[in-house]
Amino acid sequence: MTLTETPVRRKAPDPALPALRAETRRGIGPWAGLSTALVLGVTMAAEADAWQGDWIETQSLLHSGATLLAGPLVAATACWQGARDHRRSTGELWRSTPRARWQRMVVAALPLALWAVVGYALALAGALLATWPYAGGGGPLLSVVVVDAVFLAAAALLGFAAGVLCRWRLAAPVVAALMYLVLGVPTYSESPARYLDPAVNLALDDSVPVWWYAPAMAAWTCGLAAAVLTAVAARRRLAALVPLAVAAVVAPLIVATGEDLFRDDPAAVRLVCTQGSPQICLSGRQEHLLPQVAEALSGLTGRLKGVPGAPERYVARLPLHGPDEAWIPPPNPGWYLLRGRLQDTGDYAWQVAANMTMRDCSRHHEDGDGRHEPAPDEAVGKWLAPAGLAPGTNKSPELRRLEAMPDAERRAWLGRYMTTRTSCDPSEVPSL
Repeated sequence: MTLTETPVRRKAPDPALPALRAETRRGIGPWAGLSTALVLGVTMAAEADAWQGDWIETQSLLHSGATLLAGPLVAATACWQGARDHRRSTGELWRSTPRARWQRMVVAALPLALWAVVGYALALAGALLATWPYAGGGGPLLSVVVVDAVFLAAAALLGFAAGVLCRWRLAAPVVAALMYLVLGVPTYSESPARYLDPAVNLALDDSVPVWWYAPAMAAWTCGLAAAVLTAVAARRRLAALVPLAVAAVVAPLIVATGEDLFRDDPAAVRLVCTQGSPQICLSGRQEHLLPQVAEALSGLTGRLKGVPGAPERYVARLPLHGPDEAWIPPPNPGWYLLRGRLQDTGDYAWQVAANMTMRDCSRHHEDGDGRHEPAPDEAVGKWLAPAGLAPGTNKSPELRRLEAMPDAERRAWLGRYMTTRTSCDPSEVPSL
C-alpha cells in the first residue's frame, strides 16, 4: 500500500447478531419449539379417529390445541425466560453494558417466538400428512394457519414481558393459567366480541374466513403483544402507542363484523349427486364418498325400488325440499367415517330408515289416555334396514306380517304408507 492510499474501513458486525444466533441455537427456544410440537402432536394423535381423513376437522382440532394448549405453554416458557435476569441477579451487570435494553430483550424474546412457530409448523405438517391419504377434495385454510402461528408468536412476547415485570418464581404457571382462562371463557359467549379471542371456535363446517380475516387478527394479537413489550423494553414508552393504536383500530372492525367474518363455502353448500334413480347427494366437500354411501344404502333403496311415493333423493342436508327427499347423516369423521372409510354401514342405513319413518307429531297421535296411536312406522323402518333389530330381539307382529306379504302386495302397501309419511292423522296411515 502506498502512502497516498487511504485504508479501507470495514463496518464492525452488529454485536446483537451473534447473541441472537446463540439464543436461537442453544437457549430455551429449541425446547419451547419441541414442547409445542409434542403437545400438539399428542393432542392430535389422541383424537386421530375424529379428524384423520377430513381437512376441516383436522384444522379445527389443531386450531383449538394451538390456542388453548400450546398458547399458555409458550407464554409460560417465555415468562420463565423473561425472568432470567431476576433469577441470576444480572440486571445491574447488563445495565453497565453499552447494549440497549430493548436490544437485549429482543435478542432473548424473538427466538422463543420463532421456535414456537416452528413447533406449530411441525405439528401442522404431521397432521396434514396424516390426513392427506384419506381426504378428498379441498385442503387446509391458509388464513387459519397464519392466525394460529401469529398468535403463538404474540403469546411468546406477552409471556416474556410478564416475566420481565414479575420477580415471582411461580409467575410462569400463573401466566399459563391466566392465559388459558382469558382464551377459554369467551368461547362460551354469544357476544360478537368473542371473535377477538384467538381461541374462538371457527365455523368451518360450511364456511370459510373472509380474505382479510388473517391480516386483521394478526394486527390485533401482534399489536397488543408489541405494545406491551415495547412499553416494557423501550426507553421511550410512548412508542408503545403505535402498535396499540393498530390493535385499537382493528378490534372494532372484528367485533362489528361478527359472524360475517365467515362466508358460505361454495363447496360445502353445493350438492353433488349420483346418477340414476334414486339419487344420493352429498356436499361438494364429500363428493369422493358418494360410492361408499351409495353402497351402504343399496339394500334400503333396493327394497323401495318400484314403490310409489318412495324418496327420489337422499340428501345430507337440512331442511328437506319436499316429500320426495329423505335425509341421510353426513358421513363425518368420528361418527361413521374413519380414515376415509365408511364404518358400520348397517347402522348407517338404519339411521336413514328410522329418520324416514319418524313423524314429528308431538302434539298429535294421542288418544284419551295420552298414549300414541299404534302405527307401523317401527316395522317399516326395521324392514328397510334389518340391522336396526337388536340380536335376540323378537320381531313385532307388524314386522312379521310385512315380511310375509307377497312382493306385489307389499309394494302396494308401502306405496300407500309412503304417501302418509308426513301425516299426523292416525286414520290416514294404513294398518298392518
